[in-house]
Amino acid sequence: MRTVSAGAVVAERRAIVRHIAVRADFERAFLQVREEADVLSDMKPEADLALRREAVITAVVEAEAISPSDEEVREALGPTAEREEVDAQTLLEDLRKAGRLEEVREDLAARQAIDLLAAEAKPIPVAQAKAREQLWTPEKEGAQAAAGGDAADAPARLWTPDR
Repeated sequence: MRTVSAGAVVAERRAIVRHIAVRADFERAFLQVREEADVLSDMKPEADLALRREAVITAVVEAEAISPSDEEVREALGPTAEREEVDAQTLLEDLRKAGRLEEVREDLAARQAIDLLAAEAKPIPVAQAKAREQLWTPEKEGAQAAAGGDAADAPARLWTPDR
């Protein structure tokens, strides 16, 4: 399993914080025009998707028993320690004393889970992907009905390719 540099994790976290700050400023301005309930209603699908993504990553971490060791965390902290002109072990101990080591360990475990998913992903042919799009599912039927489509146009049963 590859390790991920703490610098990359820190940079990603900073980018997320900046994104949230910008979004928060936008939302404050937007709330002056719209009711809060409308905004929350509009944001619910995005929040649901974010929670599902986090749940998948957490499930992979648990299923694969991903638990970065102190050595892996120290190695990941290397670039940050170098930039801060401090020993990686010292940085690790500072994080432990500040009660933030587990947060860093969880972030590293999540990154390792994402790397594992990416490494294990198997591409499929375009034709197979298009065939999958044609499969009937209850969700598609519900979406079609909500869009005012005719349920008679949908296939009557679930088709699966021969394996």
